[in-house]
Amino acid sequence: MNRMLQPLHEFTVSADYSRSHTTWQVRGVGQKAPVILMHKDSPHHSLPEYRVFPADRPDETLGFVTPWMPFSADRRQIGEVRSPDWHRHTGAWTLVQNDLGELTGQPKGLNTKLRRAPVINWYLSRPSVDAILSAQHRFCGPQSEGFDFARRAGVRAEYEVTVHDPRMNRLLILAWVLHFNEHHSVDVRKTAVDLTTNPFSGLGDARRAKKRRQTGQN
Repeated sequence: MNRMLQPLHEFTVSADYSRSHTTWQVRGVGQKAPVILMHKDSPHHSLPEYRVFPADRPDETLGFVTPWMPFSADRRQIGEVRSPDWHRHTGAWTLVQNDLGELTGQPKGLNTKLRRAPVINWYLSRPSVDAILSAQHRFCGPQSEGFDFARRAGVRAEYEVTVHDPRMNRLLILAWVLHFNEHHSVDVRKTAVDLTTNPFSGLGDARRAKKRRQTGQN
């Protein structure tokens, strides 16, 4: 575990989108400047992974994340996100950390429970609702108290995380943020990139990223 990312117990995560790059900024509570960045030189929907590094030391790699898996700086898989799209409303979201087992996400608060309840979710679980209702979840399991996760209400997605178990690998939490953002949330800036970017533009980057993983390069 790295000394820059793991000490973060309460933090926010937000994205800067463009057609040529995507950068996520991680801030400690009450901080204006980001302390951790996730970056890739391609639009958010492209296949290449994000590299995670300290904001003040961009040459130092803390790990790599995708919306499904986190990896350590030396390319060891830390866990995975299990969240099929068809389970969007069932409470079946599950994270797996290799040394902590499974953590299941359950809705917190009336707004979130309503949005994921049968029948009602067809009316409230719509992208436009993100602008007026927050979404909150608690991830925990038999071996861990896990963490709280929330999407703030607004047309621009911003996420809040409160960690209850210091053993939780923050890279796995960041992978979940990416996953939720891609599959279960909307952002007007993300939509603008989707409408103006060639969906196949990231394939070359994906092949190069796969080759780097196979050769053990960063």
